[in-house]
Amino acid sequence: MAKTQRDHLYDTISELGKSDLKTFKDKLNNFQPKPGYNRIKWSQLEKAEAVDITRLLVSYYEEDYAVEVAGKVLEDMDKKNLARNLFQATGKGVAEHKPGLSSDKD
Repeated sequence: MAKTQRDHLYDTISELGKSDLKTFKDKLNNFQPKPGYNRIKWSQLEKAEAVDITRLLVSYYEEDYAVEVAGKVLEDMDKKNLARNLFQATGKGVAEHKPGLSSDKD
């Protein structure tokens, strides 16, 4: 059975160490989503683990946009390899993202 976007999202978040996971949650909490979406509240993120964060991302943003949000947060953390791997695994090419948010010249 092929992996879903949610599976890839979980796999990517699971790769973060404890310190990076904390940074990811903080940056996700402060991420300004596009119109029509709300920020995930810190009270929901504070003690969340990878599976909880994945669930929150998908419930707040739906799978497709959740991948984009997670990728942008990872890029903001300078975790560009993880972001690129996530985008490739989910079929989201770098060309779909705004210039400056992804680097495809590594």
